[in-house]
Amino acid sequence: MLSLPSASLRAALLVVLLALPVHLVSAQDRAQESRSVAAFSEVEYSIPGTLHLRQGDGRSVEVSASQKGLDEIKTTVDGETLEISDGDDSGLLDLFGTDRLDTDQIDVYVTAPTLSEVNVAGTGRVVGETTIEGEALSLRLAGSGKLDLEVETNELSLQVAGSGTGTLRGQTRTLDLNIAGSGDVQGASLTTQEADVQIAGSGDAKLNVTDHLSAQIFGSGDVQYRGGPTVETNMLGSGEVTPIE
Repeated sequence: MLSLPSASLRAALLVVLLALPVHLVSAQDRAQESRSVAAFSEVEYSIPGTLHLRQGDGRSVEVSASQKGLDEIKTTVDGETLEISDGDDSGLLDLFGTDRLDTDQIDVYVTAPTLSEVNVAGTGRVVGETTIEGEALSLRLAGSGKLDLEVETNELSLQVAGSGTGTLRGQTRTLDLNIAGSGDVQGASLTTQEADVQIAGSGDAKLNVTDHLSAQIFGSGDVQYRGGPTVETNMLGSGEVTPIE
């Protein structure tokens, strides 16, 4: 004779079954909304989810999230900066509760003719849907966010504060890289003539430098490079500057 599941097992199964419809409904409730904004050349992203960047003719901002998310996500322009936020310092998860919103389902699509600065604060992720071109581009990661871009610039700067990850491809004449914390920069597919790198902490960077590399490391950070540049170092701690084998 088959034995029935124990009371505790039946209770656990019931909890799982009750939770499933909630997840399915939240996935089905996704909606997309176009936002009307003034001209901008800089973007500041401070919510969870993914920011999809595209450089092209025209200007557009589209937000895809739950209906509650659309109500809470703010897109405003201050000067030259498009600010994408939840309008509250407490963050989206505090407003919705972890059962209300799956942060991986927030997608913001931004198109602009010119992009000169991109800032990410928190856990957000930025993905370049096209190559970002221009004279100079400034990138900042604060928190545990991620950034993945292909660029063609004359001057490129990247600041990482925290445990964020930056992945860069393309080409630039000069790269100014600053890592404070345990951040990681994957730049071996970015060709740069000159690179100035400063690491404070345990951050790591992989770079492709053809002319000159200047590296200052305070802590246990590492810089790996290829491209055969002349190398100048200033070290304090157990950090290393080594060629990629």
